[in-house]
Amino acid sequence: MIRLVEQGQVNASLKTIDKLARALGVTAGSLVGNRPLARQEGDALIEEVVARNLVSARKGLKLTQEKLSQQSGVNMPAIADIERQARNPSLLTLAKLAASLGLSLEALLTDYRS
Repeated sequence: MIRLVEQGQVNASLKTIDKLARALGVTAGSLVGNRPLARQEGDALIEEVVARNLVSARKGLKLTQEKLSQQSGVNMPAIADIERQARNPSLLTLAKLAASLGLSLEALLTDYRS
């Protein structure tokens, strides 16, 4: 699985990426970014980070879930589920949402509150 993720041959889920990052002792955001950042004790759950960043960016752009759905191609129920931490989205889904919000995937996965 690690080889497939590294080669971009599998559309890994958020939980899979977080498990890999935990095993490596780095944050999930930095795993998909330019440089690894050490995971800190008490870091927020990745689902919370993604939900918080998604809602914040969407509201900052004054987008409804419906409008974001239209722009990203991700269906509105999926966006609602991600925002309330009820879905384990794939990296492809998160990349579509990030791009529609003008964010990198790394930014969507990074906890800026810590």
